[in-house]
Amino acid sequence: MTNKVLQGLNAYISGKLAEQKARSFLRKKGYKFVAQNIRPQRGIGAHEIDLIMQKEKTLVFIEVKKRTLVSESAFAITPTIQKRIYRAAEIFLAHHPEFSDYSCRFDAVLIDPSQKLVHIKDAWRG
Repeated sequence: MTNKVLQGLNAYISGKLAEQKARSFLRKKGYKFVAQNIRPQRGIGAHEIDLIMQKEKTLVFIEVKKRTLVSESAFAITPTIQKRIYRAAEIFLAHHPEFSDYSCRFDAVLIDPSQKLVHIKDAWRG
């Protein structure tokens, strides 16, 4: 395997572990798991949703970012990514009418290498 392939594989594994850690962290805070890694079809301007969790009658779409610094994680969720996650959430809701009477929110869970987690509720609006 080339060095580039190994770097990509390590990044993929690190990202999946960060998502699992975020999921566990949110469950301890009373969130109920709904879905993970929702990928709309390509070419429609939508981004993968890392986690979808539920808290009472609120459906929460969560972007998980792991970087060297928590502040770097926050800046990595660009306005373009926010719009694409919003678009993916619209598609998810269109396919899941059981959530039609829920309010929706977009959160971020930021993680640094020491495994410190920061949960930002209502991190952006659609």
